[in-house]
Amino acid sequence: MAAADESLPFEVASSFEGARPGKVFKLGDLGLGYYVDALAGSSSSRSSSGSTSGNSAHLEEFRKQLPETWRNCTSLREERLRVDKKAGAGLALERSDFGFAVTGVDAEPGQQVQQGEVIVAVEGRMLHGLSAPQMQASFLKRRVDGARLQVAALAEVEYLSKLDPAVVECWDAQHQRHYYFHKKTGQSGWTHEELSTSASSSSEGAGDGAAAKAKPPQINLASFLSHGFAKPKEPPAKKRKLKVAPVQSGTESDLAREERERWNAWNAGERGGYTEQFLDKYKNCQSNPSKPKETKILKGSVGPGNGMEYMARWTGSKNSFN
Repeated sequence: MAAADESLPFEVASSFEGARPGKVFKLGDLGLGYYVDALAGSSSSRSSSGSTSGNSAHLEEFRKQLPETWRNCTSLREERLRVDKKAGAGLALERSDFGFAVTGVDAEPGQQVQQGEVIVAVEGRMLHGLSAPQMQASFLKRRVDGARLQVAALAEVEYLSKLDPAVVECWDAQHQRHYYFHKKTGQSGWTHEELSTSASSSSEGAGDGAAAKAKPPQINLASFLSHGFAKPKEPPAKKRKLKVAPVQSGTESDLAREERERWNAWNAGERGGYTEQFLDKYKNCQSNPSKPKETKILKGSVGPGNGMEYMARWTGSKNSFN
């Protein structure tokens, strides 16, 4: 294999042929091969331990991709992964919410990470929030010698992720020091813990006060759009009917007597029932009485019955069949 020329910005390579100083193997605009590593800089090269110090400008750009809660962790740095053909990477990793947590490091090939740290990203691929199979597949896909690792302290990341995002850090020009401001409560303090404690106590107090007072009922949107602020009219109360126990057995006299008692109970007190006077008055009343049928025999018609006195005048004979 020909010696690599470090002056060239791009070198074509169909597969990974090992780490090259100042170069990174990737698929870019010019194709698959070795590109100049912007992180390494023009004067930086790999040290004997196999790690390089990350470029501060690139690291700041990388911070913008992290979650806001632990974006400003001070332990965030960049290291290089060492992969040996026989020993492999020599890392024992465990899945966490922030990336691959390092649980052990072998002596060979040796890494610049230690137990208690978390690998946040590999070659720009974020690992936080991924499931265990996704995280493993992303790491194995980029596990090559010289791959860039973004590493941070796991304890610091866990601590920052639990802090209240409403508390922001500010600068006091008079005292020349940092202070913290709570955007919801409007309080300020020199430490983050002061605002967290005061905010939790105030929220508990507000909760007790709210529990003492009755909460106003929620407004029904459909009722408000129909009636506005006016109270909707209540439907009229339905008249309650007396429940009569069904008759299990008895003679006709018993059934008639019970029916009579039921009518008397219904008419008692004149509270809505039909009285006997009302029933007697309109006993034979009909809503639509039928009209008497008119006779179809016309007055003066010829034939037996009406009009016989005029038969002789019309026919000249008293016999209607002549």
